[in-house]
Amino acid sequence: MYRWVILMLLVRVANGQSVASPPELRYEFSHPQMGTVFRLVFYSRQDSVEANKTASDVFQYIDSLNAIFSDWLPESELNQLCAMAVNGREVTVSAPLFDILSKSNDFSVRSGGAFDVTIGPLTRLWRRARNLHEMPDSLRIQMAHEKVGWKLLKLDKKTKKVTMLRTGMQLDLGGIAQGWTADRCLEFLKKAGIRRALVDAGGDIAIGDAPPGEKGWAIERPDCKKGTIIHHLRNCGITTSGARYRYTELEGVRYSHIIDPRSGKPLTHQVEATVIAKNATMADAWATAASVLGKSGFVKLRLKPDIRLWLTESPF
Repeated sequence: MYRWVILMLLVRVANGQSVASPPELRYEFSHPQMGTVFRLVFYSRQDSVEANKTASDVFQYIDSLNAIFSDWLPESELNQLCAMAVNGREVTVSAPLFDILSKSNDFSVRSGGAFDVTIGPLTRLWRRARNLHEMPDSLRIQMAHEKVGWKLLKLDKKTKKVTMLRTGMQLDLGGIAQGWTADRCLEFLKKAGIRRALVDAGGDIAIGDAPPGEKGWAIERPDCKKGTIIHHLRNCGITTSGARYRYTELEGVRYSHIIDPRSGKPLTHQVEATVIAKNATMADAWATAASVLGKSGFVKLRLKPDIRLWLTESPF
Protein backbone atom coordinates (compact mmCIF):
# COMPACT_ATOMS: atom_id res chain seq x y z
CA MET A 1 0.00 0.00 0.00
CA TYR A 2 2.70 2.50 1.03
CA ARG A 3 4.81 1.65 -2.02
CA TRP A 4 1.77 2.31 -4.24
CA VAL A 5 1.24 5.77 -2.69
CA ILE A 6 4.89 6.70 -3.16
CA LEU A 7 4.79 5.43 -6.75
CA MET A 8 1.69 7.54 -7.51
CA LEU A 9 3.37 10.64 -6.07
CA LEU A 10 6.44 10.06 -8.21
CA VAL A 11 4.24 9.62 -11.29
CA ARG A 12 2.40 12.90 -10.58
CA VAL A 13 5.68 14.80 -10.18
CA ALA A 14 7.09 13.21 -13.33
CA ASN A 15 3.97 14.27 -15.26
CA GLY A 16 4.39 17.87 -14.09
CA GLN A 17 1.60 17.71 -11.52
CA SER A 18 2.69 19.41 -8.32
CA VAL A 19 1.96 17.86 -4.97
CA ALA A 20 -0.10 20.26 -2.83
CA SER A 21 1.93 21.86 -0.03
CA PRO A 22 0.37 22.64 3.33
CA PRO A 23 -0.84 26.26 3.55
CA GLU A 24 1.19 28.95 5.29
CA LEU A 25 -0.43 29.65 8.64
CA ARG A 26 -0.28 32.96 10.51
CA TYR A 27 1.24 32.90 13.98
CA GLU A 28 1.62 35.69 16.52
CA PHE A 29 3.56 35.70 19.80
CA SER A 30 4.64 38.34 22.33
CA HIS A 31 7.32 38.62 25.00
CA PRO A 32 8.17 41.47 27.44
CA GLN A 33 11.82 42.53 27.37
CA MET A 34 14.05 45.63 27.09
CA GLY A 35 11.41 47.81 28.72
CA THR A 36 8.85 47.02 26.04
CA VAL A 37 6.97 44.10 24.46
CA PHE A 38 8.41 42.21 21.50
CA ARG A 39 5.80 40.93 19.07
CA LEU A 40 6.49 38.28 16.44
CA VAL A 41 4.11 37.77 13.53
CA PHE A 42 5.02 35.25 10.85
CA TYR A 43 3.61 32.90 8.24
CA SER A 44 4.88 29.35 8.16
CA ARG A 45 4.00 25.81 7.16
CA GLN A 46 5.06 24.68 10.62
CA ASP A 47 2.41 23.23 12.87
CA SER A 48 1.54 25.04 16.12
CA VAL A 49 4.03 23.01 18.19
CA GLU A 50 6.90 23.84 15.84
CA ALA A 51 5.86 27.50 15.61
CA ASN A 52 5.76 27.81 19.39
CA LYS A 53 9.24 26.28 19.58
CA THR A 54 10.52 28.77 17.00
CA ALA A 55 9.04 31.72 18.91
CA SER A 56 10.50 30.41 22.17
CA ASP A 57 13.95 30.21 20.58
CA VAL A 58 13.65 33.81 19.34
CA PHE A 59 12.58 35.05 22.76
CA GLN A 60 15.48 33.26 24.44
CA TYR A 61 17.76 35.02 21.97
CA ILE A 62 16.21 38.39 22.89
CA ASP A 63 16.77 37.63 26.59
CA SER A 64 20.44 36.88 25.89
CA LEU A 65 20.83 40.21 24.08
CA ASN A 66 19.17 42.07 26.94
CA ALA A 67 21.79 40.58 29.27
CA ILE A 68 24.39 42.24 27.03
CA PHE A 69 22.79 45.61 26.26
CA SER A 70 20.83 46.60 29.37
CA ASP A 71 21.93 49.65 31.34
CA TRP A 72 19.51 48.61 34.12
CA LEU A 73 21.10 45.25 34.96
CA PRO A 74 24.29 45.73 37.02
CA GLU A 75 25.74 42.47 35.67
CA SER A 76 25.05 43.23 31.98
CA GLU A 77 28.03 43.24 29.65
CA LEU A 78 27.40 46.91 28.88
CA ASN A 79 27.65 47.91 32.54
CA GLN A 80 30.63 45.64 33.08
CA LEU A 81 32.34 47.36 30.18
CA CYS A 82 31.69 50.79 31.71
CA ALA A 83 33.10 49.58 35.04
CA MET A 84 36.24 48.07 33.51
CA ALA A 85 37.09 50.61 30.80
CA VAL A 86 38.56 53.24 33.12
CA ASN A 87 41.65 55.38 32.61
CA GLY A 88 41.87 54.45 28.93
CA ARG A 89 41.92 50.69 29.56
CA GLU A 90 41.09 48.52 26.53
CA VAL A 91 38.33 45.97 27.04
CA THR A 92 37.47 43.11 24.68
CA VAL A 93 33.72 42.77 24.16
CA SER A 94 31.37 40.26 22.54
CA ALA A 95 30.54 40.38 18.83
CA PRO A 96 26.97 41.70 19.37
CA LEU A 97 28.13 44.51 21.66
CA PHE A 98 30.96 45.52 19.35
CA ASP A 99 28.67 45.51 16.32
CA ILE A 100 26.03 47.73 17.92
CA LEU A 101 28.69 50.13 19.24
CA SER A 102 30.33 50.27 15.81
CA LYS A 103 27.02 51.07 14.11
CA SER A 104 26.26 53.63 16.82
CA ASN A 105 29.57 55.34 16.12
CA ASP A 106 28.67 55.59 12.42
CA PHE A 107 25.33 57.22 13.27
CA SER A 108 27.09 59.65 15.62
CA VAL A 109 29.51 60.70 12.88
CA ARG A 110 26.77 61.14 10.28
CA SER A 111 24.42 62.99 12.65
CA GLY A 112 27.06 65.33 14.02
CA GLY A 113 26.56 63.98 17.53
CA ALA A 114 22.76 64.21 17.62
CA PHE A 115 22.83 60.45 18.13
CA ASP A 116 25.24 59.45 20.89
CA VAL A 117 25.33 56.28 23.01
CA THR A 118 27.76 57.86 25.52
CA ILE A 119 24.76 59.81 26.82
CA GLY A 120 24.47 57.46 29.82
CA PRO A 121 25.46 59.98 32.57
CA LEU A 122 22.76 62.37 31.37
CA THR A 123 20.21 59.56 31.02
CA ARG A 124 20.76 58.55 34.64
CA LEU A 125 20.68 62.15 35.87
CA TRP A 126 17.37 62.96 34.19
CA ARG A 127 15.93 59.54 35.06
CA ARG A 128 16.57 60.39 38.73
CA ALA A 129 14.99 63.82 38.21
CA ARG A 130 11.83 62.23 36.82
CA ASN A 131 11.62 59.72 39.67
CA LEU A 132 12.14 62.35 42.38
CA HIS A 133 10.27 65.13 40.54
CA GLU A 134 13.31 67.27 41.27
CA MET A 135 15.09 69.53 38.80
CA PRO A 136 18.86 68.85 38.76
CA ASP A 137 21.00 71.90 39.38
CA SER A 138 23.23 73.33 36.67
CA LEU A 139 26.40 71.93 38.28
CA ARG A 140 25.09 68.36 38.17
CA ILE A 141 24.08 68.79 34.54
CA GLN A 142 27.52 70.18 33.71
CA MET A 143 29.36 67.38 35.51
CA ALA A 144 27.29 64.72 33.73
CA HIS A 145 27.67 66.47 30.38
CA GLU A 146 31.46 66.48 30.70
CA LYS A 147 31.40 62.66 30.60
CA VAL A 148 29.45 62.59 27.34
CA GLY A 149 30.89 62.65 23.82
CA TRP A 150 30.98 60.06 21.07
CA LYS A 151 34.57 60.99 20.23
CA LEU A 152 35.57 59.73 23.71
CA LEU A 153 34.59 56.18 22.72
CA LYS A 154 37.27 54.36 20.73
CA LEU A 155 36.74 51.08 18.89
CA ASP A 156 39.42 48.77 17.48
CA LYS A 157 37.78 46.72 14.71
CA LYS A 158 40.67 44.26 14.47
CA THR A 159 40.79 43.28 18.15
CA LYS A 160 37.13 44.06 19.04
CA LYS A 161 38.39 46.18 21.92
CA VAL A 162 36.66 49.23 23.35
CA THR A 163 38.28 52.18 25.11
CA MET A 164 36.59 55.03 26.98
CA LEU A 165 38.81 58.05 27.31
CA ARG A 166 37.13 59.76 30.27
CA THR A 167 36.49 58.42 33.76
CA GLY A 168 32.84 58.02 34.70
CA MET A 169 31.50 57.45 31.21
CA GLN A 170 28.30 55.40 30.88
CA LEU A 171 26.79 53.98 27.72
CA ASP A 172 23.07 53.95 26.91
CA LEU A 173 21.88 51.93 23.91
CA GLY A 174 18.23 52.95 24.29
CA GLY A 175 18.17 54.74 20.94
CA ILE A 176 19.25 51.72 18.89
CA ALA A 177 19.10 48.43 20.84
CA GLN A 178 15.46 47.62 20.11
CA GLY A 179 15.80 48.21 16.37
CA TRP A 180 19.08 46.29 16.23
CA THR A 181 17.52 43.38 18.13
CA ALA A 182 14.44 43.36 15.88
CA ASP A 183 16.71 43.03 12.84
CA ARG A 184 18.61 40.14 14.42
CA CYS A 185 15.32 38.39 15.24
CA LEU A 186 14.24 38.72 11.62
CA GLU A 187 17.54 37.14 10.55
CA PHE A 188 16.97 34.37 13.10
CA LEU A 189 13.57 33.59 11.54
CA LYS A 190 15.03 33.62 8.02
CA LYS A 191 17.59 31.00 9.06
CA ALA A 192 14.66 28.91 10.27
CA GLY A 193 13.14 29.15 6.78
CA ILE A 194 10.60 31.83 7.72
CA ARG A 195 10.77 34.89 5.46
CA ARG A 196 7.22 36.25 5.75
CA ALA A 197 7.71 37.86 9.14
CA LEU A 198 7.44 41.03 11.19
CA VAL A 199 9.21 41.78 14.48
CA ASP A 200 7.84 44.71 16.47
CA ALA A 201 10.01 45.89 19.37
CA GLY A 202 7.71 48.47 20.91
CA GLY A 203 7.39 50.50 17.71
CA ASP A 204 10.79 49.65 16.24
CA ILE A 205 9.67 47.28 13.50
CA ALA A 206 11.74 44.95 11.30
CA ILE A 207 9.79 43.73 8.26
CA GLY A 208 10.50 40.75 6.02
CA ASP A 209 8.70 39.43 2.93
CA ALA A 210 5.05 40.34 2.49
CA PRO A 211 2.24 38.11 3.81
CA PRO A 212 0.77 35.63 1.30
CA GLY A 213 -1.19 37.40 -1.45
CA GLU A 214 -0.33 40.89 -0.11
CA LYS A 215 1.95 43.60 -1.46
CA GLY A 216 3.27 44.32 2.01
CA TRP A 217 2.57 44.51 5.72
CA ALA A 218 -0.02 47.16 6.58
CA ILE A 219 1.69 49.56 9.01
CA GLU A 220 -0.08 52.62 10.42
CA ARG A 221 1.80 55.91 10.66
CA PRO A 222 0.41 58.77 12.78
CA ASP A 223 -0.45 61.87 10.76
CA CYS A 224 -1.37 65.25 12.25
CA LYS A 225 -4.00 65.94 9.57
CA LYS A 226 -5.42 62.54 8.64
CA GLY A 227 -4.98 60.76 11.96
CA THR A 228 -3.22 57.75 10.47
CA ILE A 229 -1.80 56.77 7.11
CA ILE A 230 -1.25 53.14 6.13
CA HIS A 231 1.96 52.05 4.42
CA HIS A 232 2.30 48.60 2.85
CA LEU A 233 5.90 47.64 3.54
CA ARG A 234 8.25 44.72 2.99
CA ASN A 235 11.97 44.09 3.61
CA CYS A 236 12.64 47.30 5.51
CA GLY A 237 12.40 48.88 8.95
CA ILE A 238 10.11 51.55 10.39
CA THR A 239 10.18 53.42 13.69
CA THR A 240 7.98 56.09 15.21
CA SER A 241 9.58 58.02 18.05
CA GLY A 242 7.74 60.68 19.99
CA ALA A 243 7.27 62.55 23.25
CA ARG A 244 3.52 62.92 23.13
CA TYR A 245 3.07 60.69 26.17
CA ARG A 246 6.62 60.26 27.48
CA TYR A 247 7.54 63.44 29.29
CA THR A 248 7.85 64.85 32.80
CA GLU A 249 7.05 68.28 34.23
CA LEU A 250 9.64 69.99 36.43
CA GLU A 251 9.25 73.51 37.78
CA GLY A 252 6.47 74.25 35.34
CA VAL A 253 8.37 73.07 32.25
CA ARG A 254 7.61 69.87 30.32
CA TYR A 255 10.66 67.84 29.38
CA SER A 256 10.71 65.03 26.82
CA HIS A 257 12.29 61.64 27.53
CA ILE A 258 14.62 62.40 24.60
CA ILE A 259 17.85 64.13 25.63
CA ASP A 260 19.94 66.31 23.35
CA PRO A 261 23.53 65.07 23.80
CA ARG A 262 24.84 68.45 22.68
CA SER A 263 23.07 70.56 25.33
CA GLY A 264 22.81 67.94 28.06
CA LYS A 265 19.10 68.65 28.52
CA PRO A 266 15.88 66.94 27.44
CA LEU A 267 13.90 68.41 24.58
CA THR A 268 11.28 70.95 25.67
CA HIS A 269 9.07 70.59 22.61
CA GLN A 270 6.86 67.74 21.47
CA VAL A 271 8.32 65.76 18.59
CA GLU A 272 6.95 62.84 16.63
CA ALA A 273 9.27 61.32 14.06
CA THR A 274 8.59 58.37 11.77
CA VAL A 275 11.45 56.92 9.74
CA ILE A 276 11.34 54.20 7.08
CA ALA A 277 14.78 52.79 6.27
CA LYS A 278 16.31 49.64 4.85
CA ASN A 279 16.33 48.06 8.31
CA ALA A 280 15.05 48.68 11.83
CA THR A 281 18.50 49.59 13.20
CA MET A 282 18.71 52.56 10.86
CA ALA A 283 15.09 53.55 11.44
CA ASP A 284 15.53 53.47 15.23
CA ALA A 285 18.74 55.52 15.30
CA TRP A 286 17.63 58.08 12.73
CA ALA A 287 14.28 58.63 14.46
CA THR A 288 16.22 59.56 17.61
CA ALA A 289 18.58 61.85 15.68
CA ALA A 290 15.68 63.48 13.82
CA SER A 291 13.92 64.24 17.11
CA VAL A 292 17.04 66.02 18.36
CA LEU A 293 17.91 67.85 15.14
CA GLY A 294 14.41 68.90 14.14
CA LYS A 295 13.26 68.91 10.55
CA SER A 296 15.53 71.70 9.31
CA GLY A 297 18.64 70.18 10.89
CA PHE A 298 17.82 66.71 9.68
CA VAL A 299 17.27 67.80 6.07
CA LYS A 300 20.81 69.17 6.02
CA LEU A 301 22.18 65.63 6.49
CA ARG A 302 20.99 64.77 2.96
CA LEU A 303 20.27 61.13 3.70
CA LYS A 304 17.84 60.56 0.85
CA PRO A 305 17.14 58.11 -0.73
CA ASP A 306 18.36 55.97 2.18
CA ILE A 307 15.46 56.91 4.42
CA ARG A 308 12.01 58.50 4.40
CA LEU A 309 11.12 60.85 7.24
CA TRP A 310 7.91 62.39 8.59
CA LEU A 311 8.44 64.75 11.51
CA THR A 312 6.15 67.10 13.41
CA GLU A 313 7.18 69.52 16.16
CA SER A 314 4.94 71.48 18.47
CA PRO A 315 4.96 72.97 21.99
CA PHE A 316 3.86 70.67 24.81
